[in-house]
Amino acid sequence: MNVKITYDETNPKALNKEEIRDIQRFRLRSLIKRVYESSPYYHKLFREKGLRADDIKSPEDLVKIPFTTKEDLRKHAYPHGGDFLAVPFEKVVGWHMTSGTTGIPTVNAYTWNDIEVWTNLVARSLVTAGVTKNDIVMNIYGYGLFTGGIGLHQGIQRIGAKVIPWSTGRTEALAKALKDFKATVITGTPSYELLVAETLSKLGINAESELQLRLAIPGAETMTREILERIEVELGLKVRNGHALEIYGLTEGLGPGVAQECPNDNHEWLHIWSDHYLVEIIDPDTGERVSEGEEGEMVITTLTKEAMPLIRYRTRDITSIIESDDEIPFPKIRIIKGRIDDVIFYKGVKLFPTAIAHVLMSHQDVIEFQIVVDRSTREHRLIIRVETEKPSEKLREKLIEEIRTVAFVTPEVEFVDVGTLPRFEGKSKRVVIKE
Repeated sequence: MNVKITYDETNPKALNKEEIRDIQRFRLRSLIKRVYESSPYYHKLFREKGLRADDIKSPEDLVKIPFTTKEDLRKHAYPHGGDFLAVPFEKVVGWHMTSGTTGIPTVNAYTWNDIEVWTNLVARSLVTAGVTKNDIVMNIYGYGLFTGGIGLHQGIQRIGAKVIPWSTGRTEALAKALKDFKATVITGTPSYELLVAETLSKLGINAESELQLRLAIPGAETMTREILERIEVELGLKVRNGHALEIYGLTEGLGPGVAQECPNDNHEWLHIWSDHYLVEIIDPDTGERVSEGEEGEMVITTLTKEAMPLIRYRTRDITSIIESDDEIPFPKIRIIKGRIDDVIFYKGVKLFPTAIAHVLMSHQDVIEFQIVVDRSTREHRLIIRVETEKPSEKLREKLIEEIRTVAFVTPEVEFVDVGTLPRFEGKSKRVVIKE
């Protein structure tokens, strides 16, 4: 196999499909050999399953290896990497981790090479979205243990664009700085980008005529086409022929930069960088692989992570995968529908909050919303609280009917005053469970 080892990692068009497949197989064999020899966790797992490194030669052979889960990382990796470390401790240069809102945080350790790979992949994602060295980028992802702020910062600088490391907070000052700095790109969670748009309006700053924004790079939470289209309108991107293009990532996979939407994807698909991540889509109940294009849970194997490589990691994200049909040869995953963990069980029905958000955000009269599942009484209730300046029975009936169509349950819709519901600088928390 004549594998193209050296290429411009920041260029999404540097490889063709055959080269991508060859690199993937080459890196998979290298990864398996490395974890078998150097990762205490995987060495023990292989021995328990009677496997040797030579037993895994191709992506098809991966089914011989059990899945890795978030619980495995919590038990065996926190805080420094633990049994998942595949390098000597002195090669580790730092860590990032999740918030740990459901228990022990999920940690990821990094070597200097991991930082280089991560930086290049974020840069590739930004190039895919259309960011250039002439752009001024307002980076409003949180800095610190969260991967968003630092990850985007590094990638922005790698392509030579100019970064304003704002992070979260001081939203009114941020709104003014967008105008003063003539920022052309804004990053951040979609919730925070919409809050910025709302703040601009309150301050009397016209996003269309007074700002220079042409691109938004939202990420770090599940979003819908309607949310992305609203960002495009409310931040004035549309008048400059701009876009809001999702960036996808997860701490366990380095951070943002695992996949990226391009301007041709119509808010449906993201290119996944399969030279660094081997993707499987499985039935979340059976663990069996599903067919191409079929929806299921995404499982990733990190082909180039050095400090803490992961094999068959269950992301809990719901998507599907297809071959690319445009000039960027990397395969595509569908915009994330939601997480297995986010499914709400209501009166025997599985509810996806994103399906409800899809309905609500398609209505321009809906400013903000909250989904309340009230299980505190014998008769459970699904209450959709909606901020709008134009409450009416006609809107209420329309929302109820459309939500019933996608969710197969009948909600109650409550209108509340504008400004009543919470706003979010980080990840949104629009679902409230009352037990």
